[in-house]
Amino acid sequence: MDLRAVAHWAAKHLDSLTHEHRVYRIAATLFDLTRDLHGLDASARHLLRAAAIVHDVGRSIDKADHPAIGARLILRDRSLPVGEGERRKLAFLTRYHRDGVPSLEEDGILRDWDDPESMRLILALLRVADALDSRSKESPRLVFGLKKKRLKITCYFEELTAKTKRIYQRRKKFRLFEEELGCAIEVDVRKGEALKLVA
Repeated sequence: MDLRAVAHWAAKHLDSLTHEHRVYRIAATLFDLTRDLHGLDASARHLLRAAAIVHDVGRSIDKADHPAIGARLILRDRSLPVGEGERRKLAFLTRYHRDGVPSLEEDGILRDWDDPESMRLILALLRVADALDSRSKESPRLVFGLKKKRLKITCYFEELTAKTKRIYQRRKKFRLFEEELGCAIEVDVRKGEALKLVA
C-alpha cells in the first residue's frame, strides 16, 4: 500500500490532513513503544499509519456520523488505490475509531482471513492516537513513558483549560488498548513546555 497515494485520496475528501498527520505520528510512536506488548509486525504498522490518514474522511459528508460514512466511502470508492483486503481493514479501522467496538464476530466488515484479532490491536492503537489530538483544540506536545505494563502520557499545553483536561483525560478511547494490550494508561495534562518532545 502506497501511503502517499492513500494521503492523496484522503486529501480529495478533507480540507486539510494536519490532524491526520499528527495522528499518524502519534500512532507510529505508540506502535514502536508498545511493540513488546502487541507483537505486531511491520505490515501492521504500515496499515496503522494508513488508517491514521483515512480515519476521518467521512467528515467531508457528515461530522456526526463520520465513522460509518467514512467506512462506506472506503469500501465503495474504487479510486482509493488499495487491494480488497486492505480496503476492508481500513474500513473497519475507520468505522470503529470512535464509539463502540463490536465483538469479533459482529463487525460486518472483516473476514476470518483478515486476522480480526490483530485488527483489534491496531484499532486500539489508532483510538489512543486519535484521542491524543484534536481538530478544534490546541494539539499537545506529548511525552510517553512505558514501565512494565503502565503507559504514562504527559500532554503539555500552552493554555490549559478545564475543557482541555476533560477532552484529553477521557477514558473511553483508552479502554480497548488497556483490554487488548493489558496495559494501563495514565494521562497527565499540564501547562508548560515539554522537556522532550516525542510527537
